[in-house]
Amino acid sequence: MVITQTLKSFKTDFTVKVNSFEEIPKISKKLLDHYAKCYSNHNFTYRILLPRVADSQEVNNDSKKMGMYIQNELLSGIRSSKLKPNIKEFRYVHDNDSYGWILFDPSFSHHFE
Repeated sequence: MVITQTLKSFKTDFTVKVNSFEEIPKISKKLLDHYAKCYSNHNFTYRILLPRVADSQEVNNDSKKMGMYIQNELLSGIRSSKLKPNIKEFRYVHDNDSYGWILFDPSFSHHFE
């Protein structure tokens, strides 16, 4: 089991906060470009922060949908780029306002043991 503080303090190349569905195509493009750039060196790390409201199931459901949309865009982009998906992830509560989602190359797994 990974300690949340370890996830919060893990250094990533980029951190992006997603606020709406409209931002996702642009964010997905940047995410895919970074993945392709880091692919051969196995040094991909990326953090995505999604909206969180403790007493709003609607906002939290939208966050889940945004996460799934980003994931689908990334996987489809990886395949169309003729690369193989080689990504591990952790999803966690980042703070009172955000869910955190860390995507990383499996070579970074030792940071979470």
